[in-house]
Amino acid sequence: MNKNLLIAVICIVIVVLINVLSALPIGFTLTQQTVSVLSAAEVTPIAEEKTLYGGPGYGTTSGPVIHTLTLTNTVIPRQYVLPATYACLYNTQTQEGVSVGTRWQVSSLESKISDFGQWENVVQLGKETKTVELTVDKFVRLKHILQRENGETYLSAEPDFPTGFDTLYLWVIMDERVNFYPQCESLQPADIAMAQQVRLT
Repeated sequence: MNKNLLIAVICIVIVVLINVLSALPIGFTLTQQTVSVLSAAEVTPIAEEKTLYGGPGYGTTSGPVIHTLTLTNTVIPRQYVLPATYACLYNTQTQEGVSVGTRWQVSSLESKISDFGQWENVVQLGKETKTVELTVDKFVRLKHILQRENGETYLSAEPDFPTGFDTLYLWVIMDERVNFYPQCESLQPADIAMAQQVRLT
């Protein structure tokens, strides 16, 4: 066999072996933990209309940490694609819910476009342990400035969204083959059974 061809074949085999080993869970462990209780004021704060713009809570803002993944890698460097996550704020008395955003706290450099054209968050791992945090976005409820017939303005007594959210449901989809997207406005018992539950106090 030609010497150059042999070297090329060996290089290809090495590259394939590295890719196969990095895809296998050899020397790789993952643990995860979801918080059990959060302050409702951290997740569903109430703001006044006159102070909302430019002030705390305006727009989409990361709130408290609700979930952590601890990744330990002891053999070959690898990439780990963080799982998709979904969250709902829910009133267990009225059975009303609303979707709320979640964010993995990783560098914008640690992301890539998947085979399906969607952005994925990726963690680069050497021989190390990394903990990655997931935050929930604040769901700001607003007290509006209203106007009486005589032109006098006043602040609404209640915010523009219900105040009774007492539970946050979280879904962490570890299996990328699972096609799941909760409809927070009409959660089914099967959806709730799959979720991690965080009590809001």
